[in-house]
Amino acid sequence: MNIAVIGADAESVHAIEMAHKLGHRVIAVDNDPRAAGAAVADVHHRIDISHEDEVIEALRGEHIDFVMTTPIGRHLTTIGAVNDALGLPGISRACASVCSDKYEFHNKLRNRKLRDGHCYLVNASAAVDPSVVEYPAVFKPRFGSHGRSVHYLSDADGFGALQADIWGTHAAAEHKGTSAANAAEFARNVKLAMEEHQRKASLEDDPSDDYILEEALPGTEYAVDGFVEGCNYEVILIRRKTLTPPPARQAVSYMVVMPGEDDRVESLIRSYMGRLCEVLGFKDCMLHADVCILGRTVNAIEVSASPAGRHVYDELIPMATGVDMSEQFLRYMSGGAHCFQPLNMKRMMLRYFDMEHCFVHGIPDRSTIESRLPDGVRLRDWECNMRLLDYLGSINDEESLLKRGYYIMDGPSENKLEEAAAIVRDSFELK
Repeated sequence: MNIAVIGADAESVHAIEMAHKLGHRVIAVDNDPRAAGAAVADVHHRIDISHEDEVIEALRGEHIDFVMTTPIGRHLTTIGAVNDALGLPGISRACASVCSDKYEFHNKLRNRKLRDGHCYLVNASAAVDPSVVEYPAVFKPRFGSHGRSVHYLSDADGFGALQADIWGTHAAAEHKGTSAANAAEFARNVKLAMEEHQRKASLEDDPSDDYILEEALPGTEYAVDGFVEGCNYEVILIRRKTLTPPPARQAVSYMVVMPGEDDRVESLIRSYMGRLCEVLGFKDCMLHADVCILGRTVNAIEVSASPAGRHVYDELIPMATGVDMSEQFLRYMSGGAHCFQPLNMKRMMLRYFDMEHCFVHGIPDRSTIESRLPDGVRLRDWECNMRLLDYLGSINDEESLLKRGYYIMDGPSENKLEEAAAIVRDSFELK
């Protein structure tokens, strides 16, 4: 069969290799001539994936059987447009649009009593009165993000100042010069300068863009991975998040929720996600969602008809469940035997290196880490991209976290895994 992959970055490589393993021909679409996925595909069309008509015409000539969805952001809509235009199974453009448009997503769910709180559209012509909002609230781009330009606001003054900063006139803040009288003071000044540089890089607020301000949801955050087979939703994995404090609130680890250990959470998520998929019209697609649970109330933060990136769909899920989502999606869409139900669950943790405000003076190797782990804990994967004398600033967005690396462990209990994570952190020499 001829399989299309739209957006062929490094996170698409696993799916493309699995398609080859199953005997399919892969046509990749990505404007980057050096895209990692394009390098392993059979055909590469160099097209900006935001240009829907060009993508459709290129794939029309390739006699595509279906689109293989890989981790993708706002241009999930292009996949939907291709499916609509070529009569292919999978997500429609209308459904994809709801996933990528946070304002439309919120309103559609709120109208069906699947989302609490208010959401406001904010742009150059639509200012919002800070006094009408219930705080804390989250300000972020209406489309896309990956944690960039996200502000966690605790009060009306903060939101008013942010609106003025983006769309109003404001004077540049003055910074007094500091003296490098000694090594300690010099190091502090370097840290401050790097912190400011990294902070500004993660807050690229564009006055021409649309933003939303949504009242923050209370409760514990979970990530949910699943598949919609026909119109029936199947949960594959539930992951409990560990978040950095406000304002960034980036997920720095995922702990696998084992079946039967928290029946209340499992039941709430299965029921809620089933209703959500029905309301949004999802069909024949992989799915990942971020949800918040307080008591018996579930609220979706964001949902996408695509698998989760960040080393989840291609590493954590196969290790933890025995189910490779890409393989089973390919088998399902090509009419073969398939199974999305977890086969052999393992208690696992995926963790990113979340140290902050320090220089790296010593980096342990994998064998050193393995020799220090508690009994019963195994290191399943290890990728450390940090180098000596790297400065680890604040975790402001997804990029500032993921570029450092990650590791995956399995173990007999959550306590043992958390103990192992502390050992990993303490094995680095940080100053």
